[in-house]
Amino acid sequence: MKKLLYPLPFFCLILTACSPKIQLETPPEGITINMNVVVDHKIEVQMDKKSRAVIKTIDQKAP
Repeated sequence: MKKLLYPLPFFCLILTACSPKIQLETPPEGITINMNVVVDHKIEVQMDKKSRAVIKTIDQKAP
């Protein structure tokens, strides 16, 4: 029994000595993203005759 307990501390020491270390570091300055973006929109509105008449009367009543 004594022979069996003797290598146990050495075995534990070997297991803890082989543990890998993982470290994440950020760069000293921030990350800069430069993008030149052009956005073009073409909006078309289609109305039926009733909606067009309602908007026309509202526009005429507005000062």
